[in-house]
Amino acid sequence: MKTADKQDPDAPADCPVYSTGVTGEGYVYDGCRNVLSPGWSRRGFIETLGLTGATLAAAPLASMLLPGSALAGSAVEDFRFAILADSHTMGKKNNPMKVRLEAAIRQINAMNPAPDFVMYLGDAITDGTIDEFKYFEDIIAGLKPKTYYLAGEHDWYLDMGEYYMQHMIQRARPYYSFDHKGAHIMALHGSNLNDFWSSRKLSPQERMKVAGDINDPAQGTFALGRAQLDWMEKDLATVPRNAPILIFSHVPLYQYYKPWNFWTQDADQAHAILKPFSNVQVFHAHVHQLVEHQIANMKFCGILSTSWPHPYPESYHTLGLSGQMPRPNPARLFDGLGWHIARVEGSGKVSHEDILWTLKPPES
Repeated sequence: MKTADKQDPDAPADCPVYSTGVTGEGYVYDGCRNVLSPGWSRRGFIETLGLTGATLAAAPLASMLLPGSALAGSAVEDFRFAILADSHTMGKKNNPMKVRLEAAIRQINAMNPAPDFVMYLGDAITDGTIDEFKYFEDIIAGLKPKTYYLAGEHDWYLDMGEYYMQHMIQRARPYYSFDHKGAHIMALHGSNLNDFWSSRKLSPQERMKVAGDINDPAQGTFALGRAQLDWMEKDLATVPRNAPILIFSHVPLYQYYKPWNFWTQDADQAHAILKPFSNVQVFHAHVHQLVEHQIANMKFCGILSTSWPHPYPESYHTLGLSGQMPRPNPARLFDGLGWHIARVEGSGKVSHEDILWTLKPPES
């Protein structure tokens, strides 16, 4: 197959070819979004999949082979939900974490009308111990709405997710989806790291320390992984193209700032799967910052933490931004912290409100 003279200007110059897929417009492209051919046939498409082992394409062919979605013909209804993330509770040794999380819980419980649910986007604790988990569970038990969880790296790399899977996610896999009032909701497991510990014979505690350090190069970059990407494609194959798609991930589902591992290595492949959908909103945690970003049809929102604010990096690499962003003062109990309210309207519009405590600190 000959390569056409067309390349996505946002694609990294040295990006390896991870896979091949087909866009909603019928372009065959590789994992770096380099367009390989301006058209495709059923035979060519199947041959492409066979040659690469990829199942990325969310193309019309896929919809012909699978049953209809539960959302097909469903009207979108208004609903609201809350988003919490990065509480990093550390047990009794760091009481401010408890104070801040409790403040968020009080505010969410006071919402009128109450949110349909809460999404908790990971890093509930810091060191991964059972004592920290139980401490967090005692606090979060005060939250009244139904809560859905996904994992951050701090929840995972001491026991490789065993406790968090059993007590929070309570599903067979760390990623899952569900439909709610005409919207399709996907909770991703973006905290996958390649095995950096076995060859180095690291203890669980040493593994946790490396995984939890945002600027330790030994951990490598985060990735969704082939199995999860395949699941995403199958999960979305029968969802109507105009349905609101709400994606939740702990780490950014794009490549933001690599020195601090604000980075998903195979984000481009997820973008390819999501490209045919007209209404995609991604919420991510991990960065402890307000970040607004858009790539093609996908809007991204970085979620505030209730633990501590990260400073903004000096430069923004693939975002093409530069300059100094405002720096919150971590010495102030609530500066630079908070949580979020999001809303889906009957029209399908998705919006969110940042509850930034810098503007109005809660009562402690």
